[in-house]
Amino acid sequence: MKKLIFAIITLGVLIGLTWFVSDLMNAKMIDYAFFVGLIVTIVIRFFTRSGGFASNSVNLSTQSQTGMKVTGTEGPIAVTQKSFSFLVSLSFTIISLLTTVVYYWTEF
Repeated sequence: MKKLIFAIITLGVLIGLTWFVSDLMNAKMIDYAFFVGLIVTIVIRFFTRSGGFASNSVNLSTQSQTGMKVTGTEGPIAVTQKSFSFLVSLSFTIISLLTTVVYYWTEF
């Protein structure tokens, strides 16, 4: 249930931002869907606990205060763990890219 709520919120933010940008630029939503999805995906990846700026700064702060190296989850699971919002945003980006390519391919 929690993942469904995060998926709905993430898709709402993505669609809302896409609509806002396209309305601001007086263009179609399909023109900006990929770029908005890409930016949101990068921001989510950068600021989540599974990697990026937030986890590195917390780990370095903890390491400097305690003198112990913070490794987090060990093994191959640590590399593959991603937040659900990141996966939804990445899916939106890929689908919007494919939709944009198909849309403009049929226009020509």
